[in-house]
Amino acid sequence: MAGAQAFARAEARPGQGMRARPREALPLRGRVRHQSWIPPVVGAALGACLAVLLVEPSPTLLPRLLSGAAWRATAAEARGMLSAVLGIALTSLSIVLSLSMLVVQNAAGQYSPRLLRLYLHGTGIRVVIPVFVATSVFCLVAAHEFGFVSGLERMPRPALALAMLLLIACEGALVFQVLQTFQLMRVENLVRRVRQETLTVARELERFREGDLEAPPPARVRAAVAMPLRSPGDGFIAAVDAKALLEVATTKRWVIHLERAIGEPVIRGEQVGQVEVEPSRGPPSRRELVEAMGRAIRLDHWRDEDRDIALGVRQLVDVALKALSPGVNDPYTAVEALDQLTFLLCELSPMRLGPRVLADDAGTPRVFLHGPTLRDYLASVAEPLLRYGASEPTVALRLMRLAAAVGQRARDAEDRSAARELLRSIPTVAERAAGQGVGVGPLLQRHAEALERALDGGPMPPLPAIGF
Repeated sequence: MAGAQAFARAEARPGQGMRARPREALPLRGRVRHQSWIPPVVGAALGACLAVLLVEPSPTLLPRLLSGAAWRATAAEARGMLSAVLGIALTSLSIVLSLSMLVVQNAAGQYSPRLLRLYLHGTGIRVVIPVFVATSVFCLVAAHEFGFVSGLERMPRPALALAMLLLIACEGALVFQVLQTFQLMRVENLVRRVRQETLTVARELERFREGDLEAPPPARVRAAVAMPLRSPGDGFIAAVDAKALLEVATTKRWVIHLERAIGEPVIRGEQVGQVEVEPSRGPPSRRELVEAMGRAIRLDHWRDEDRDIALGVRQLVDVALKALSPGVNDPYTAVEALDQLTFLLCELSPMRLGPRVLADDAGTPRVFLHGPTLRDYLASVAEPLLRYGASEPTVALRLMRLAAAVGQRARDAEDRSAARELLRSIPTVAERAAGQGVGVGPLLQRHAEALERALDGGPMPPLPAIGF
């Protein structure tokens, strides 16, 4: 511990203690986005409230716009019109759901089941369906309320005016959803959206690292008193609130080592790290450890893209592998996914990735978090694609360019070395995978040599003709 403290005092930057750190827990907006039932329920409640208020509105609640546009009708005619609006809304909703389910099924079978989250969190769930639900509930409740209205006189019915406005909103939502669905049928839009969302997550995580120690952590020295940190349940690590861990570690005078990264599966009771305690303070109680884990680590039933960069990389790799399977046999879709992976890894290259070390206000390292490095992401792309797609020359060429582009931009020497080693190995692996097929080995070797010269400062060579 003494060596770690000396390292921290020498390397910690002033003014970047835990007070300046942003909270890393998932915000309310993110938590609501994952609860798909909330928007329809809100729409239903809003529709019901508007129906109750507008069937027989008081003078103070009657909106001027609806008063001027209100249709004159009897209560029976109002119920008939509301029933017609309800029928049109339900028919339009069935069209939206049928088209969406067809596209979702096609995307899951042809590209990857992991892409279903794009539809689940898309505009259709958050906006389009609540509009239809609000309209349907409004018509049902208003028709029910008109059943208690007596008299045959004709008078302005603002509920009918609002029903017409909601019907127009439903038809607009129908057109919008159809156009959005057609756009998501293009694989180019799907892979580009995955890359953009992953990059957004990476930038947010980069912002969280502003107060971390810049230098690599010192060699770990086991403390005299160490207690294991155990998982509170089964699931995947969806998020880690480093600030909450730092607050606990600073208050208790602990050093926390979390040895599982975001996205990893854990089993209830499994050791996921340890807490080192100064001998003079005594070991922490089990209750204290459970409270620390509960405050800082969020488990989920599945991997969550809100904090998981590796999940976005895995989704793009899955699309490429699915396209290379014999059942699909679509190499150009794999090339599209590889291009987006190249853009993504190049944008990740200058960022701070890998393990994190957080210090308290005095500069003492208190929290050590595990995380994948750029070379880990590079290996997660190259290893499966070389295994299943090395025999396809266009895939091999794109992989070589990915390695060279990442090697040019990587900030860490080990990442640059890993990219260079990958670049050198691809021609050999591709030639071995091709076997007695078309002899493209010399072409790949020449292109690899040109890319390696680019790593040494030369210009990036153009793609050979077979790479387009």
